[in-house]
Amino acid sequence: MRQAPGQILLIDADDTLWENEAYFRRVFDQFLNIMETRGHLRPNSLEQLRSVERERCAIHGYGSKNFARSMDEVVRRMEGKTPPGLMSQIDSLVQWILDHPVEPFPDVAATLGELAARHRMLMVTKGAHQEQSDKVERSGFAPWFEAVEILFEKSADRYREIVARHDLDPSITWMIGNSPKSDINMAMAAGIKAVFIPHRTIWELERQPFIREPDFTLSRFSDLQRHF
Repeated sequence: MRQAPGQILLIDADDTLWENEAYFRRVFDQFLNIMETRGHLRPNSLEQLRSVERERCAIHGYGSKNFARSMDEVVRRMEGKTPPGLMSQIDSLVQWILDHPVEPFPDVAATLGELAARHRMLMVTKGAHQEQSDKVERSGFAPWFEAVEILFEKSADRYREIVARHDLDPSITWMIGNSPKSDINMAMAAGIKAVFIPHRTIWELERQPFIREPDFTLSRFSDLQRHF
């Protein structure tokens, strides 16, 4: 059964509208391979990288450039310093992410067009502002959204601010995304509804048990047309 027209849909971007984590996973694996050739066991490098990411993301936020600095810090902790040649390798790996074409998931464009005809839509993403803005522009999806919110972090307070700033009615506002932590739990904690669309890969820092069951759990983005 479809919701009535006029719902307010807050829609995540990375790994909801287009591929993202898979690119970081590829670079992640390449970095571990490099460290292995330098005599470091993969489990040790992996543990260090996860620890550094937890520390840095809380302070410096997200995005490819912060990922590069995290890998740099791992090398420093394990070897004392990062040789210039290795730093160039890291920068090259991360540049590959930045240069990669935006790859929307199947039927996303058609689904956005259908939803925009019946509901208000805002894109709500997080990360490095310039990097996210560039992906939004290259995707071509911006015209379907009345606003694009690029956050340093997604929290219950940030969602409440969006609701207040755009004069949204929480009872008909839905956050749609793939992250249990950032998209679902934080939105529900802010008093809005949530639609979970899991992706085959999820970043370790976005894993979290649900504080309650999402209002809907869907298999793919195009399934939104059946509910909205």
